[in-house]
Amino acid sequence: MQRYLTSAVFVILVALLGASAWLGDFSEALSWRFTAPLASGADRHQKPQFKRGFIFEQSPTSSVHAPSIVELSNGGFMAVWYGGTREGSSDVSLYASNLDPVSNHWSVPRVLMGRQRVANDLGRHIRKLGNAVLLSDGQNNVWMFFVSTSVGGWSTSAVNLSVSNDDGQTWGPVVRVASSPFLNVSTLVKGHPFFYTDGTIGLPVYHELLGKFGELLRMDTNGVVLDKQRMSKRRAAIQPDIALLTNNQMHAVLRNTGSSRVVLQQSSEDAGNSWSSISETQLPNPDAAVSVTAVRDAMVMAYNDTDDDRDRMALAMSRDKGNTWRKFFQLEKGGVGEDGEKDEFSYPYLIRAKNGVYHLVYTWQRKLIAHVSFNDVWIGNRLQ
Repeated sequence: MQRYLTSAVFVILVALLGASAWLGDFSEALSWRFTAPLASGADRHQKPQFKRGFIFEQSPTSSVHAPSIVELSNGGFMAVWYGGTREGSSDVSLYASNLDPVSNHWSVPRVLMGRQRVANDLGRHIRKLGNAVLLSDGQNNVWMFFVSTSVGGWSTSAVNLSVSNDDGQTWGPVVRVASSPFLNVSTLVKGHPFFYTDGTIGLPVYHELLGKFGELLRMDTNGVVLDKQRMSKRRAAIQPDIALLTNNQMHAVLRNTGSSRVVLQQSSEDAGNSWSSISETQLPNPDAAVSVTAVRDAMVMAYNDTDDDRDRMALAMSRDKGNTWRKFFQLEKGGVGEDGEKDEFSYPYLIRAKNGVYHLVYTWQRKLIAHVSFNDVWIGNRLQ
């Protein structure tokens, strides 16, 4: 019996290792399509803008987590997160709310995708749902990538895709993204998807089983994986988020699950075909998600500015492609809540809209989804 168990474990290990090598390097370096115009000289004539609040005042579920946000074709925004009794519970669904471009008010949260709907579409048992990220082409089409598990914990996850052709009002059938040719497990999402100039989609993903590392997938608009590139050999760097700079340069920031407790980063000079070794920033990281976006070669990051917990949240900027980072604003200061529990502010997701305004969403105490907006003029004033 022991011999058969050993053989089974060996087969699983070989399959998982083979999955990591599947497809190999990108066939060619690609450029990406900027979804927002670069900043212009007119920006300095704008007034500073900063606003913070919540997407809803009362959650339809007792726990919420892992929001993301996307700009829609009508100039409004859509946020999505998962909520239920608690993380990983069977009643967790994906929820969404829309920010109306005229009234500037968020809609009442609605269920976007439930566990049973996903199970029916995929024809398989679904145990729990997790992180979701969004991508819009500005022409009413929105892609939603999200995590599900059938057995075990998050380390056995798979990524799924559903597409909306009416700016997120209705959603097509769920399909499973085949990120490896074998067991197709332990692939999760957290970072921004983006378009390459040839219309294919770039999706940063990460693995947690038999090693923790990031990868960059390139797929067609139906979710068929065309290429993938492992970003590093390091075993403690997950949840890559990629800033698109100029001249085919990319810069990734990563959550650090290791002992050094600082934000990790790496860069690519050829649109993700190859990546530098991971280096450490001077910014702290308590084994928590980070998010980054860029205009030209200037990057803005949202992160937990502590190395021991998720009770603080801050913004930092780099103007030299990540060589140095400067914290410029404290979003959350931490402490103990009314219920006696330590504060939690986590899983930031930051984008820059077409008009140059940044939109940040993050988990607030696992009870609400915070929304913060600001512009480059406001950032400039903070950096003076």
